[in-house]
Amino acid sequence: MEERINQLLSEGDAHTFQNNCEIKEHGTYGRPSPKFQSWVAEVEDFILTNYGQESSPWRVFSRFNIEGIDGNYPDAFEEGKRTIISSLKACLRIPPRLNQKSKNDKDADLSNLFNKFHAVAKQLRNRYSSRNTLDIEDEYDVQDLLHALLRLYFDDVRNEEWTPSYAGGSSRMDFLLKEEKIVIEVKKTRKGLNDKELGKQLIEDKEKYKAHPDCKKLICFTYDPEGRIVNPKGIENDLNSQGDTFEVLIVIRP
Repeated sequence: MEERINQLLSEGDAHTFQNNCEIKEHGTYGRPSPKFQSWVAEVEDFILTNYGQESSPWRVFSRFNIEGIDGNYPDAFEEGKRTIISSLKACLRIPPRLNQKSKNDKDADLSNLFNKFHAVAKQLRNRYSSRNTLDIEDEYDVQDLLHALLRLYFDDVRNEEWTPSYAGGSSRMDFLLKEEKIVIEVKKTRKGLNDKELGKQLIEDKEKYKAHPDCKKLICFTYDPEGRIVNPKGIENDLNSQGDTFEVLIVIRP
């Protein structure tokens, strides 16, 4: 976002009255060049798309009137350009209001990711000419694929962050979505990891992350491709919880 704003600012600085408004007969000036008008249109589209008509950047931009430059003196061009530059600088100070995903949107993205995880894992097995692929054989394989998929929706995905001390020691979390304050713990079922053992591990995870300052929501994702967990819905219902400052979501798929 900031890179795009700076690009538009740089393009605006390159526009001058001399290279954008030709002098007509009798010393009058014509309309600004198509290149300048294109830049104005790009700025307009950028602000409307990312900030909307109720925003401060748009209110500044709306003061610009290209018709006022037509046939007018050089200072009219410079004043118009300054107005647009000011609107872009306002964008640097104010976070975009549109296109920012709400909490519900992000929850929906994560839900879709977990629900489609098994389908993606199966698809990866079927590569052209039987080329090497990622077979999901253990918990580390689940982490690798999940990490790649999280990048589709989130910019800041941190793995192996340290957790606070719990029960005499500390450990590493699997993933931290820093901006959203969401921790994701990953498990894969195996022989010996039954309903009772999984439930015990999940209860320990809940207690461990309550003290983490960056964890407002804990998601425990268990990948169970063989269907080893007899009553996944029962575990989810028993351990899911939602408080004012700490939420827990248990997800067992498929």
